[in-house]
Amino acid sequence: MDSWRAKSPFQDSPFIDSFADWMDDPGGQHSIDALDLVFDALEHAGVDVRRRKIIWDDGKRLSIKQSVERIRAGHPDVPRDQIESHLCGWLENCAPEGSSERQLEELDQLVGPWIDDYQRTSRVAKK
Repeated sequence: MDSWRAKSPFQDSPFIDSFADWMDDPGGQHSIDALDLVFDALEHAGVDVRRRKIIWDDGKRLSIKQSVERIRAGHPDVPRDQIESHLCGWLENCAPEGSSERQLEELDQLVGPWIDDYQRTSRVAKK
């Protein structure tokens, strides 16, 4: 009788292998460090999506750009683009606990255009 065994999704996976290589690479480790830095800095932050402001734990209401600069001020060795990328990722995934499905949909509808506008103006400024 033959034995059937399911293959693990992590076994012989080019994606997993590439990801593991990236994590071992200094660039990957720097990105992970930047991610930790951003998420730690924003741990107690809130968001005013309608006014497009991140509300820091000290009450300051800052734009994405101002928030990137605030984080970077304490860590000038961390590349700005990594902080920007991870901050935008944080915004895309931030949701107050206990949010209803309708509130989550509204949040998604407002956060996406906010990030798109920021990235568009950020690219223009870099040219």
